[in-house]
This record gives sequence, C-alpha cells and structure tokens, in this order.
Amino acid sequence: MLIHPHPPSFSELQSLPRSMTPLLLVGILLGLVAAASAQPTTPPPAIPKPTNTSPTTSAIELEQSPARIDALNLNIYLPKGSVTETTSFGSNATMGVGFPDQIGVMTIKEQKTTDPELTVKQVADNIINQLTRFASSKTGKLISRDSNLIIPPHTGERFYIRLPGLNGQPDSVRGMTIFQSQPRKFVIFDFTCLYANFDQARAYYETSVATMDLGNPTDSDIRRAAAIKSMLAFLDRRSVEDYQDAMTGKKDRWERLYLPAPSGDEMDATEYGYRKIRSWGGFKGELTEKPRRSWTPDDRQLGYFVQIDAMALEENLRIDTRATFYMSEDTKEESWTIKMSIRQDGFQQTSTITGARSGTSMAIVLDQSDAPTTKTHPLIQGEGYISQVQTYLIGKLLAKKADPGEYASYAYNSSLGTITLRWDVVEKPEETPDLIRITTKVSNDTPPIASIYDKNGNLLRVRLANGRIWEPIELDRLIKLWKKKGLPLE
Repeated sequence: MLIHPHPPSFSELQSLPRSMTPLLLVGILLGLVAAASAQPTTPPPAIPKPTNTSPTTSAIELEQSPARIDALNLNIYLPKGSVTETTSFGSNATMGVGFPDQIGVMTIKEQKTTDPELTVKQVADNIINQLTRFASSKTGKLISRDSNLIIPPHTGERFYIRLPGLNGQPDSVRGMTIFQSQPRKFVIFDFTCLYANFDQARAYYETSVATMDLGNPTDSDIRRAAAIKSMLAFLDRRSVEDYQDAMTGKKDRWERLYLPAPSGDEMDATEYGYRKIRSWGGFKGELTEKPRRSWTPDDRQLGYFVQIDAMALEENLRIDTRATFYMSEDTKEESWTIKMSIRQDGFQQTSTITGARSGTSMAIVLDQSDAPTTKTHPLIQGEGYISQVQTYLIGKLLAKKADPGEYASYAYNSSLGTITLRWDVVEKPEETPDLIRITTKVSNDTPPIASIYDKNGNLLRVRLANGRIWEPIELDRLIKLWKKKGLPLE
C-alpha cells in the first residue's frame, strides 16, 4: 500500500464476492473506492439523448463518464468497452477509439485552416471528392449524406462512402461527421469499418457522436480549469529539495487504521490495518534486482520512489499488499508494481498490477492467479496529469507550501482502470490556525476524505468517510497494541 492522502477504507471487504477483481480491491486499499457506509454520492451526469441516429442505436450502452479532449474542449461518451488512445503534437490532440469486438474504429481530430471563409459544406465536399476518386478504375461510392445534421447547438455534415477492397480484400466504409468548433477550426469524427459490419458499427459511431459536447464552458468547466492551472503552477515551482523534504528518506513510517470507540479507550477501538511507508530519491535501477555493475544508462536515471507494505483485516478476510512506485526527476516517465494476496474463507487469490508511462503513453498489465493476463492503455489527455508518486507526496507538499484554495489534477485510478479528475482543497481552519486541512476527492464518485497536517507539513491523521482513521504510530507501540488484541503481525 501507499502513502496516500486518501488511505484505505475496508468496510466493503466483508461481503466481497469471489469474482471481485483485483483492480477494485486495489482501489479499496488505495482509498479510491467509497466504503459501504460512506455518504451517498452524486449520480453521474445524464447521457444526452442521441439525435439523428438509426433505430438500432437505442440498444448501445455507453460508459458512465465521458472521455474528454481538453485541447478541443470536447466531452464525448464512448460505447462501453471501447479502447482509446490519445496522441498530442504541440497544441493538437487526436483520440483514437476502437469499438467493442473490434467492429470499427473512430478517430477524433481537429483540422485548422487559414481561410476564414471555409465552411463545413466545403470541407465535406473536398473530402468526398478525394474519397470517391481512386487512381485505379475502382471508385468509392457515396452511400448517404446528411447536410443538416443537428447536435444542439451545432449544425454539421455527415456522410458515408463505400470503398472497394483491393487485391481481393473485402469492401470497407469510411464515414465522417464534421462540425465547426471555432473560426478556422473544425472537429472531425473519422469512422472506418468493414462493409459487412456497417450497420452495427454505425450504431456505435452515431450513438457516441450524438453525445458530443462542444459548447461554451460551463461554470464547472471554468472552475476545473482554474484549479488545474493552480496545481500546475504549484508543481512548476517545486524543487528537488521540496520533493526530498516531502519524503521519508530510507526510513520507515508506520500508520494504523482503526475505528475509535465511544469510550475513547485505545483498547476498545477496532483495528482494521496497518502499513509501512518509505519514500526516497534514487536511481531507476533500484526497481530491478540487477547488481549496480550491470546497470544500463537508463537504470542510472534519477527519480523518486514510494514503497508501501500493508496488511488489512476484515471478518474472514486478509489482504497483504506491496506497492512500489517510481517517477523520473523530470516527471515525464513513471512505472509501478502492486502485488496483492487476498485470503477469504480458505480462498486465496494473488495478483500483480504493473504500470508504465512515457510522456502521454500509458500501459497497465494485470496478472492474476485465476484469470488471463490483460493489458490496457488508459487515456491521458490535455494538461493536469500527475504521476502516481506525486499523488502520494502531494498532501505534504500542499500542506507545507500551498496557499489555501482549490487544486485539481488528473491521475490514474486503480479501481476504475482509467484517468480520473482529482480535487485537493487546502484550508487553514479559523478554529485551528496552526493546522492545515486538505479535503480530497480522487474521482467524482468517491466521498471526500479529510487529512490534517501541522504547519510543518507532517500528517497528523486522515479521517475516512466511514469514520475510520489513519494515524502515524511508532512501531513498538503498534506491536504492543496488536499483540494485546491478539491480532496478526507476521
């Protein structure tokens, strides 16, 4: 486990089904999933009703949260189970979407022009002209065109062209939906599938595009953008010394998770777990077991580490976890490994989650004892992403160096297997002017967690939504306390 400002909450673990995925369990351990007793959260926003789509689109299930391309100010709901990848070149961003069952693909991109008079119709005419003329004797055939496609408040164009297969290959379909987002800027949803799959793939495509939001920023958009800007400005001012000061060094810090008793007596409190935390600066090669003499130049890259060993208990359930996170000194690369063993009613499951990022490209591999290995590529887009190491150091950094206010960022969320928006609100309560309170939400669907720090940035306690508390504790006192209560320490 990890030095997280939103530590684990384990109350859901009592009723875990055997099919519970390791990703969700990791999320619970990292405090990314709300406990069963936590306050209810606001439901996800309603998915806009698709317009101008075929009758079959009503059966398409969409993801609960929209994908966002900040560079385009675009939100869009994708078909459930889609695979996405984003590439950025300067201020330009392109999102590639693979529809479920590899039935078709969609690329979302922006095209710019120097001609202020260029219209959507002219753009569509030009592309259709190119796609229906081939060098060979075969030509593409226009299947359909809608020159008055309305997705409020925008009006655009959509067309589909059947392209003949060459050298015995099957025919395919290329489709585009085009809107003008700003003067001299057009957003294009570029669609491709085999002709044999056209009806189903078209349903995915049109249902998804119908949910696009290219409108003016709302108050929440403005607030989020300002909070992300505040976080980026704060991190830009952090030095190597600031990061070193936020780490434990190669020392161990122990924390205890418990539910206080009404009596206030420590022996009456209910114990739920403990963890050992260590964070330090070092070389990337420390992630491996190679001797230093065998290190490559890449192994000698400087960076920051966070390592957590944790044990959690619930009735008939025990979870042991080790997590190691690495971030390069320039924050452009990171990698991590989370190993977990879950024992419940004689059943044991082991799993390993391995993550790596270079720039905006991320890959996550999940190996578990009772299922095939899976690999995903969570989408990183726009500004505001922070590494896993930063999420575990940010509390102390903010407590010691930040002015009161709202700070937002995007971070990988283990429980959801995707990038989520995270909020950190820094306050100096009037009733306790020497203390700093940081209220954190790691996603829209998790309740807030309150962390209290002293004026030097030292963590004093973290209160979870279900009333449980994480508190630093000396190892000797932790051992004595758990021995008195007959709880396992090995």
